[in-house]
Amino acid sequence: MTGVKICALRSGSSGNAIFVGSGSTKILIDAGVSLRDIEDALKSIGESASELTGVLVTHEHSDHGRSVGALMRRYQMPLYVNQGTYQALRYQLGKYPEHLVHIFDSNQPFTIGQEAMQATGFRTSHDAAESVAFKIETAQGAVSVCTDLGWPDPVLLDQLAGSRVIYVEANYDPTLLAAGPYPQMLKQRISGEFGHLSNDDSARAIAHFLSRGTERFVLSHLSKENNYPELAMSTVRDQLALQQARIGEHLQVSIARRFSVSTPIELS
Repeated sequence: MTGVKICALRSGSSGNAIFVGSGSTKILIDAGVSLRDIEDALKSIGESASELTGVLVTHEHSDHGRSVGALMRRYQMPLYVNQGTYQALRYQLGKYPEHLVHIFDSNQPFTIGQEAMQATGFRTSHDAAESVAFKIETAQGAVSVCTDLGWPDPVLLDQLAGSRVIYVEANYDPTLLAAGPYPQMLKQRISGEFGHLSNDDSARAIAHFLSRGTERFVLSHLSKENNYPELAMSTVRDQLALQQARIGEHLQVSIARRFSVSTPIELS
């Protein structure tokens, strides 16, 4: 049976890209860093950008779509995107072959590649045209990527539940955000229902997913200014402990790195 490799190539407001590979079907979820960074990151885990089946985009913000056009031009790479995000993203792409664009309907599954990898983009409340969280069904179970969430919407959490691995946002610590240098309007945007998940929100989402069978989580999209890895991990650990869930015993939790490649996860 085909194994599955998953790896966060980059994660955070500086740029995001996650690799998911199953047999000959290999995709990127977002391409928010330079093309060179993506190529080098893939090479470091034994993969090649030239072998990617396609790139899926969660939403049009530059930390998720920066190099999509470059990938399409250099590698004739198909783009999978919903209509709202495509309309918002298309003017950032530069010149690109339009036949490479595949429009999917949010909340409806679609297939990618010869391994019949099935993906669904579920709507999120982030402040973008039509942002989604992706659930990727593989032969070894589902992998979900839910970053840039305004709030832990129970409907969305139920849609992603049952995944074997979930990349879940832990963007900010409320105390650091409140005391930090951001303008008040930006602070309200980040902490509002169309912004990002706090560490506490992330812990609540993980508790929900844990109750539905997921046991492996990667804290993702941490803010450089309003969070740091040790704080995110300790907050999630403490919140889960209140519900008698212990990291290392009942679940595994790691953190996606901002400026380097995270350790790949293998499913078999």
